Amino acid sequence: MDWSRVPVFLKVVDYGSFTAAAKALGVPKSTASRAVTTLEKELETQLLQRTTRALELTEAGRAFYERAKAARAALEEAQAEVSQNVDEVSGTVRLSVPNDAAPMATVVAAFTRKYPGIHVDLVVTNRHVNLIEEGIDLALRAGRLDDSSLVARRVARSDLGLFASAEYLKKHGTPKRIEELADHAVVLFRGRQGKMRLRLETEKGEQREVTVRGPVTVDDLSFVRGLVFHGVGLGMLPIFFTHARTAGMKFERVLPEWHVAGGGVHLVMPAQKYVPARVRLLADFIYENFKPLECSKH
Repeated sequence: MDWSRVPVFLKVVDYGSFTAAAKALGVPKSTASRAVTTLEKELETQLLQRTTRALELTEAGRAFYERAKAARAALEEAQAEVSQNVDEVSGTVRLSVPNDAAPMATVVAAFTRKYPGIHVDLVVTNRHVNLIEEGIDLALRAGRLDDSSLVARRVARSDLGLFASAEYLKKHGTPKRIEELADHAVVLFRGRQGKMRLRLETEKGEQREVTVRGPVTVDDLSFVRGLVFHGVGLGMLPIFFTHARTAGMKFERVLPEWHVAGGGVHLVMPAQKYVPARVRLLADFIYENFKPLECSKH
């Protein structure tokens, strides 16, 4: 078997198509397709199920992919240990981040300056992607983690704070006490029947519960932000992701001493014995440089 075809197969699976893989490899699509077809003939088994819409791994393909990917990671790890020179590390790292993670742009920009040989493929989506099936090396996720099979590192808090537009506060006034929230419209996040109960707390541990009401219920934080920006009402938004935009979108923090506790912002990756040097470098860089962006005032 010609092992030079294996990296092509891995790249096709990682990118989900022959076209994207060929572009990443800098070869014609026909070359990538021919390499995988020849590999299948050499192994005497079908690795990919080809349809007009997508590529899917066969059972044998999945097993071969996992073993080959681990072997690739082990080789890259060995190369990094031998060279002891991170400047020589190269390749692509696929990183998934939510739409609200605009501060990540600063971190990624700094990373690419420090490690010019590493290409970062950013996948921006609020959907919880399947890291293994979609070839994602790292993902930034806010809130509770449901998948125990992932390796997670907490990089920041994800508390929610009350925000409002300057226009809304000018028209309706700024609440100074929690009790005054009953007199204000609130954009409800996953609320029911026009109302939602909030459990607020302070850094000193004081807790209060309050029922708020509003004209709109929505299950997407980007829509909450948009509705708050347009003066529909107050809104609970992630402090961490909102503070960097507050000035530009003319948001103002309301009752800043109170917040709703979140589950944290985590950097997750698939559990694997060998982590490629390029992935480890990006993970460590995010962990070390993401925290200074956190809003320390709640």
